[in-house]
Amino acid sequence: MKFDVIGRINNMRLPDGKTAILYSVYEAVSNSIHAINDRFTEALAAERGKIEVEIKADGNGDVESIAITDNGIGFTDDNLNSFETSDSRFKYQRGGKGVGRFIWIKMFETIKVDSRIAKGRAAQRVRFNFAPEKPKSIANKVVADVAGADTGTTITLSDLRPEQRGRLRAVSYLKDLALHFFPQFISGTLPEIDITYRGETSSLNDFIAEQVDEPVEQEIVVDFGEGPVSVHIAHLFVDSGISAGLRNSYLLTAHGRLVGDPVSIERKYALRELPDDKAYVAVVRSDFLDERVDQERLGFKLTSEQRDLLEAIILGATEEFLRDHIRTLRTRQKRTVERLIAEHPQLATQFADLDEYVIGLSPGMDDEQIGQNLFVLLYREEVELRKRIEKIDQMASLQPEVREEAEAILEEISNQEKHRLAELVVKRHQLLQMANVLLKYDDDEKKSYRYERVIHELICPMGEIYRSGDGARHNLWMIDDSLAAYDLFASDKTIKSLTNEADSRKEPDLIFFNPLGFRREGTDDPVAIIEFKRPGDEKPSQDPIAQVLGYIDDLRGAKVKDIDGGVVSNIGDHTPFECVIVCELTGAARKQFERSIAQNPTPDGEGYYGWSSRHNARIRIISFRKMLRDAELRNQAFFDQLKLGSPSAAARKRAAKRREKQTASSAKTGGES
Repeated sequence: MKFDVIGRINNMRLPDGKTAILYSVYEAVSNSIHAINDRFTEALAAERGKIEVEIKADGNGDVESIAITDNGIGFTDDNLNSFETSDSRFKYQRGGKGVGRFIWIKMFETIKVDSRIAKGRAAQRVRFNFAPEKPKSIANKVVADVAGADTGTTITLSDLRPEQRGRLRAVSYLKDLALHFFPQFISGTLPEIDITYRGETSSLNDFIAEQVDEPVEQEIVVDFGEGPVSVHIAHLFVDSGISAGLRNSYLLTAHGRLVGDPVSIERKYALRELPDDKAYVAVVRSDFLDERVDQERLGFKLTSEQRDLLEAIILGATEEFLRDHIRTLRTRQKRTVERLIAEHPQLATQFADLDEYVIGLSPGMDDEQIGQNLFVLLYREEVELRKRIEKIDQMASLQPEVREEAEAILEEISNQEKHRLAELVVKRHQLLQMANVLLKYDDDEKKSYRYERVIHELICPMGEIYRSGDGARHNLWMIDDSLAAYDLFASDKTIKSLTNEADSRKEPDLIFFNPLGFRREGTDDPVAIIEFKRPGDEKPSQDPIAQVLGYIDDLRGAKVKDIDGGVVSNIGDHTPFECVIVCELTGAARKQFERSIAQNPTPDGEGYYGWSSRHNARIRIISFRKMLRDAELRNQAFFDQLKLGSPSAAARKRAAKRREKQTASSAKTGGES
């Protein structure tokens, strides 16, 4: 059967552009390798075979011609007949599919063959043009006897079709060819290949050899459902710059040649982290694959079960070869899980054994992916638990087996509750750490601090009115846990917005009404006021005691209503007030307070207290650090239980380290100057 060129090209998956130009070279070189094997045997091909590829380009970099010369057996009669037949089976046993000629035809208008074959002790030269669109595809054939016994072939591809213009870059064509012929190089069967591009010659063999380590060979016997077969895997490390396709991938081959694209496993095993700028490559070969490669050499004819088994075999072998690297990854992943559990104790309910859980992770999973995995598992557990509860809830009675299930669910819920509480403790610890951070200088040179609104926002966001159920929106526990029991409180809202009777536009930082969440008629429930002053101020910009007493004056006789218009507090002449002022206790501030109605120092020296009988108000003054330290002490037992340490102590330790570095840096600068 001679060439049906148009029909065959239309029915095949053939590449275009630069890829097709490279495939033209791949196929021509592969033909040359076959010819060399026929002349010298595959065992001697690397030692005695020689292939030269010359790529010429015009001034724009577009390919003008490609010439491939080898010292193989030449175009014998069998080779010539096979070349002229579109469906030739001549090279099937070694992977030849006849695809190369179709790519040449698609890309180039002119295809010339110049071959020397042995004729006894002499040689014969055969030259012709390959023109598959003509009735006789072997055109202008010239045969002549020549002196000498050297054999070989030169195939020249030229006159690139206008719609297929393409360029090769010197920095990439060696990498592309290295990828394609890498399996044969590793197997020791690749002839010497020199490539000349725009006048500069490079050795493909040397290019590969300089960037690869010695391979580790492995043979695995597998049954793909048709009896046991052998799968051979060569593992090796290469320089990461050898080829993007080779880097951290495995290659499936047939008849010694790459089939399809390399399969990247870079992310699966975090292979970018291999030391010494190395990358990993596995080359896979098997008679089983040789027999099942498709005609275009783009894939294999395998069932889904066979594909899955093949991949499992390859990945298992890869993990064994990379065991030291994976052990390092596992150690890091275990630390990640331990840190996540320390920060989110509720995640600890997702596994019974930490080491077993880590082994089940994909080695390449990073911190974020591990966190996502744990939270997804937590979500699924919650969904499943709700379903189990709903199922039992719909039952009319509790039979013994149902009661056992109910008790198991109750135990799970109790376990989750403990871990949720631990999660709350961790978050409180982190918030106290951040609050201590906010008390540092905002500007080291100016020795200035952040405004009080920063800490105000941390404790309770400003410009809001809250109900007692809004616990997730604030951190009032940092001041006093009992504040969360008030039914209504406001952050940085005008007194006028809280009551119709008062016309005051003053804005208490925090004000609380109706403790315990219910209003008792005929009683005077206390009102709490919190006022923040800027950290680091030598002296408050205005008298904070006068400020809070002014708020009380404006509130007397008012009815405070909630957002629905219901009265939550009647503020009369006898309503008691609890006022807390949080500020910096500098020397000047202390003198100011010691001359006020809140002149009594607290035993720890970090605050003052006093009483205004006219306002029925108790006034407490505390420093920011006392506020945070007291909050820490109230939670310290929980911190100790989780081995979290002291937030303030950690802050002091970090500050000391910074001071040491600054001192060392200053000393070094001074010495150099």
